[in-house]
Amino acid sequence: MTSNEQSNVAIIVLAAGQSSRLGQMKQLVSIKGKSLIENQLEQALKVSNKVYCVLGFKADEIKSRINHLPIKTIINHNFFDGMASSIAAGVAALPADTSAAMIVLVDQWQLTSSDLSNHISNWQINSDVIVVAQSTKTSKQVGRENIGPPVIFPQQYFSELIALTGNKGAKPLLAKYNDKLLKVPLVQAFFDLDTPEQLSNMYKELGK
Repeated sequence: MTSNEQSNVAIIVLAAGQSSRLGQMKQLVSIKGKSLIENQLEQALKVSNKVYCVLGFKADEIKSRINHLPIKTIINHNFFDGMASSIAAGVAALPADTSAAMIVLVDQWQLTSSDLSNHISNWQINSDVIVVAQSTKTSKQVGRENIGPPVIFPQQYFSELIALTGNKGAKPLLAKYNDKLLKVPLVQAFFDLDTPEQLSNMYKELGK
C-alpha cells in the first residue's frame, strides 16, 4: 500500500465518554509512560496523517494532554446521548475527499499500528466492503458472533454514520449491511477498559 492510499483513510478515535464504570477517566490512564489517549493517537498517526479525536466529558482537560499531536480534535457536546453521537460528530468533520473512515475506541489498549495498518490493507483489496474486527469467541448469546471496532466504513456510508443516534454506536449499520462485512480476526480489539478489574488486568499484562 502506498503512503497516499493510507493517508486517504481517516482514523477517528472516540474518547468522549465519562468512564463511569471505571471510576476514573480512562483517557488519562497511564500506559507505557504516557496517557492512554496519547498512546492510541500515536499508534493512529503511524498509519494515517488524517487522525481525528472526538472528546466530550472534561474535553478541555484531555485536550491539553494531546495538543502537541498533529491531529484534529472534535468536541461532542452531546456525548451523553451515546457513542453514536460521537461517531456522527467525527465523520461530519472529515474532508470531502476522504475515501474511508476507521472508527477506533480509545480504550482498545492492545491495538498496535500494525493492526490498524492491516485493517486498511484488507479494505484496499475491496474498497466497497466494511472491515470489522472479529473475535475468535462467540458472545454470551449462543451462536452470536462478536464483531466490532476497529471498523472501516467507505465514504458511501458517511451520510448514514452522520445520521446515527442512540447508544449502540454503529451496530445498527453493521446489522443492516451484514452482507458487506469483511471480518478480520483481531483478538486484541476485544480488550478494553470499562471496569477496575479490566484496568488491573491491563497492568498485570504490562508488568506493572
